[in-house]
Amino acid sequence: MFRVDLDSLIVAYLVILLGGLALVWIAAEIFQRGRDKRRRKNFVICSICEHTFEDTSGKELVSCPGCGALNERDAIHEI
Repeated sequence: MFRVDLDSLIVAYLVILLGGLALVWIAAEIFQRGRDKRRRKNFVICSICEHTFEDTSGKELVSCPGCGALNERDAIHEI
């Protein structure tokens, strides 16, 4: 058996605890970005009236519910 002093035990406990929390935080960020990317894929901004709407049909040309103009799907970039 080997000896472990209290200081080493506390440091090891804190490193393991903080490392686990960091991994959970990183995994949550990765999943959140994936969810946001999938959600933004369905949003369309009208080029005429700037109305933002969601269309889940998957068509390349979609009609704006506000003004009726046809719009192409573009990637929505966050500011």
